[in-house]
Amino acid sequence: MNKSSQQNSQNTEAALGPRSWRLSAVAAVALVTLGVSLSAIINPLLGRYVHWDWMAGLAPALFILALFALRRRWV
Repeated sequence: MNKSSQQNSQNTEAALGPRSWRLSAVAAVALVTLGVSLSAIINPLLGRYVHWDWMAGLAPALFILALFALRRRWV
């Protein structure tokens, strides 16, 4: 195997490996924040109100799900 193909192989392995926890956590926070914000804006426009007790339970669960999904590159 020559040097360039070996380097390409290493780059491919690094690209397909899991993301860092820090990057995954930042992206998960952004996704959950966006979801909660959109819910808070759109629901009243449609005549519905955000049930904050539901959001209090869903937001942490969605954060953990998004964190692992992003870390494992499922998304």
